Amino acid sequence: MHAASMTLLAWAMIGAACCFPAAAAIPVGGVLAGLVAVIGLPHGAADHRFARRRLEPILGPAWGGVFLLAYLAIAGGVALGWFFEPAATVLVFFLASAWHFGQEEPDLLPRPRGATLLRTAFRVARGGLVIWVPVACQTDEVVRILSLTAPHGATPQIRWAVAALVVCSWAMLAIEVVALVRQSLSAVASTGRRRRILLLDVLMLLSLMTVLATMNPIVGFLVYFCGWHSARGLRRLRRELGESWWQLAMSLAPMTALSIALIATTACLVLRAPTWNDTLIRATFVGLSSVAVPHLVLHGLGPVIDRIVRQHAAPPVRWGSAA
Repeated sequence: MHAASMTLLAWAMIGAACCFPAAAAIPVGGVLAGLVAVIGLPHGAADHRFARRRLEPILGPAWGGVFLLAYLAIAGGVALGWFFEPAATVLVFFLASAWHFGQEEPDLLPRPRGATLLRTAFRVARGGLVIWVPVACQTDEVVRILSLTAPHGATPQIRWAVAALVVCSWAMLAIEVVALVRQSLSAVASTGRRRRILLLDVLMLLSLMTVLATMNPIVGFLVYFCGWHSARGLRRLRRELGESWWQLAMSLAPMTALSIALIATTACLVLRAPTWNDTLIRATFVGLSSVAVPHLVLHGLGPVIDRIVRQHAAPPVRWGSAA
């Protein structure tokens, strides 16, 4: 239900921006800042809780140092990438994000047997809508925004990266259209509650695609990242830890406050642009990507670490003969 609520919120912001463009700027900015502070950053700030349950059984007390060094190394590499290899950073960040978002999407239809690659393509096509739709439908605006983030003179590299993403985006959108048609046909063939769930999901996805095609790409990305993806991740983490929402919020508050302070300091000292709006754009992409890439690496390795933990905890096999 939270995904539908965020889609309605996005439509409300579009309506306000269209009807009251000047008056809506501050309220829309306030809503986005609230979503990032309350949902988006806490989602990333929970990574140490996610990592501890998996690394401590293997590494013992050293897990914290290993986790922190690896996390900061990846985050620092991404931040430096925006300055030295912006095109490669754009491609890695966008494609990795689409893959990560796709892993969080539910499987509402039976999985095709033996078609692992096809199943992965369907998930990435759906999870990456927040990337594919703006890149395909608002290409020039995406190039402009990313050029503000990259160093001066890097626009040709950004154009090349976005051109590659445009080709990928149309391919992924074609796959998503096939998935939507398949799901619609399945809904028609179903009855009762299952039919309602499938049809509502199709309508929600079509509405989301329309929102992403018309809304400012940064606003659309933040609404999706905070309200759709991060809210789902926090809810799953709360169930995994067995905590109340208040307990989870209190445990994540220090890391969230630290993240806000670091991003604000970096924006003022390192990412300063000619205008405040441009500075915010730089801080948004450099800050979010620096946090997001180590986050998705950690969650991508989660199943592998879980298998290692299970093997580590398994009792040794004793060989002997029955007398």
